[in-house]
Amino acid sequence: MPLNYALIEDEPLARSRMGAMLEQLRPGSVCLGEAEDGLSGLDLLRRIRPDVLFLDIEFPPAGAFGLLRAARAENLRLPPIVFVTAYGDHAIEAFRWEAWDYLMKPLVADRLDETLRRVEGRLLAQPDVGSLLQALEAARRHEAPERFMVTRKGRLRVLAWGDVTHLSTENRLLFAHTAEGRFPLDRTLDELEGLLSPAFFRCHRGAMVALAAVREVKVEDGGSGELTTTGGDRLPVSRERMPALRRCLNG
Repeated sequence: MPLNYALIEDEPLARSRMGAMLEQLRPGSVCLGEAEDGLSGLDLLRRIRPDVLFLDIEFPPAGAFGLLRAARAENLRLPPIVFVTAYGDHAIEAFRWEAWDYLMKPLVADRLDETLRRVEGRLLAQPDVGSLLQALEAARRHEAPERFMVTRKGRLRVLAWGDVTHLSTENRLLFAHTAEGRFPLDRTLDELEGLLSPAFFRCHRGAMVALAAVREVKVEDGGSGELTTTGGDRLPVSRERMPALRRCLNG
């Protein structure tokens, strides 16, 4: 499926490589415009409406953050955004929730193809510029954004971490549990453990709980135990994690 795309990237070689790879993976794709800085990038977004925007993180004068802030001020409607960045994995996690995807430099064809498939399946959805800005700010602080998106029955849902009582794994899948039900996440507990701390606590290798949602803790002989959430769900607490959980709950 050929795509109409735009690219904001201050490195000429990176722009050239992206164009070549897109032509290889999606023959017939058309670049509607390129920009090497935020000013020309903003002008580009005023004039065109591509299927997808490939957006670098660091470029003059204020990078992706400054560009998105200016776009919000003008109430511009943005296409699906894919970040292209040399940032480390830890920093990128926070805003991965709000972007359609991210690509790490140097680009790899298989990874780009995976991204294109994801974009092709979601072209009808619209990104929330405010969410993107909040996610970028969180990335700079190495924190999780307040909201995240999940796919359920073919639709995108926006959820708040404050509504999540706990996370649990089942058959190698990770689920976020809320009062509305559970939602599958394309993440791992290992990734989220550092990102969501200290609001969430890893009580077991297969579960993590929002400390504000803990209603009761039962300690068994031997030191392990079980906790009950405000919603009535029960989660195991491993023996080695029980002392830390009790310290956290005691403030």
